Amino acid sequence: MVIKQGTLVDHAELFRFISQVLEAVGTPPAGAAEMANQMVASDLAGHESHGIRRLREYAYRARDGFVNPAANPTIELDTGSLVSVDGQANYGHLVMPFVTDLVIERARAYGIAAVTVKNCDPAGRFADFCDHAANEGIAAFMFMNCGGGAIDVAPPGGAEARLATNPIAAGVPREGAPNLVMDMATSAVAKGRLSDAQERDTEIGDDWLNQSGVLLPLGGVKGFALAVIAEAVAGSLSSAGTVGPEKVDAQQGVLAIGIDIQKLRPLAEFKKDVAKFATHLKETPLEAGASEIRMPGESTAINTKARLKSGITIHPVIWERVVEVAEVFAVRLPESKVE
Repeated sequence: MVIKQGTLVDHAELFRFISQVLEAVGTPPAGAAEMANQMVASDLAGHESHGIRRLREYAYRARDGFVNPAANPTIELDTGSLVSVDGQANYGHLVMPFVTDLVIERARAYGIAAVTVKNCDPAGRFADFCDHAANEGIAAFMFMNCGGGAIDVAPPGGAEARLATNPIAAGVPREGAPNLVMDMATSAVAKGRLSDAQERDTEIGDDWLNQSGVLLPLGGVKGFALAVIAEAVAGSLSSAGTVGPEKVDAQQGVLAIGIDIQKLRPLAEFKKDVAKFATHLKETPLEAGASEIRMPGESTAINTKARLKSGITIHPVIWERVVEVAEVFAVRLPESKVE
């Protein structure tokens, strides 16, 4: 059913379509299902910038040889608590579950562990990986760059872009509520969100772009500092590459760190402490016009619950891409959801 805002699709039908397209470009069925789950989860959570709108890009990158969707990541260096992984040019969506499980395993063995990643196509949202670690009692911290590619952000005062959006993500377990999970670009807004706003012809924030029309760092020099640190630890430490005068394809560099909370104090006590201070923050008296205070990770849970019931609305601009992909790869279009 096409409505004014777009096409309404059930999450299960969207999963079917995405996984079939990914299989059509050579992704094994299990990998296609994993990646489709992550992309649908982004749309359900309200982070459309990493959902179905990226499918055409992902499919064409595999078709054109930039991604090897059947490759398995390999371990290049292993000292126990420190590991270096080569993603073998696979989708980041399929490399990062392997990396996250490795971080969990080694953190449990050594108390703290760090894994670097190179040669990995950019993944979508890292919140899901951090949330998975938190569910396992591991506090997770992840830093990302784009290996010297995807240059979209200007330094403060700069007239041209010199950095990628270099996200930072973290997950901490919490009792009786969604884990505390953050996943944020170090730019004023994620590049995908800016592109999404431009495609939808919706308002662009006054603090998103500089006078030259280039993305700004988040919070000026503070976001710039975070981006520079992420560039160093995700790009240099992993050997994925860093920004420079040469133009290169975006290949994500990652530093993922895990701490086994149980090694420092009983996990149940820690989770209670987190829940206690989170409750204190949520009970802050509200300003006029405010409805509630949400902890990091709560909006994702609320949006997901609502959209699992109502369906996912695909904007007309994105639906045109869906139709194109369906025709190119001979996959049946997602069926519209009847309200």
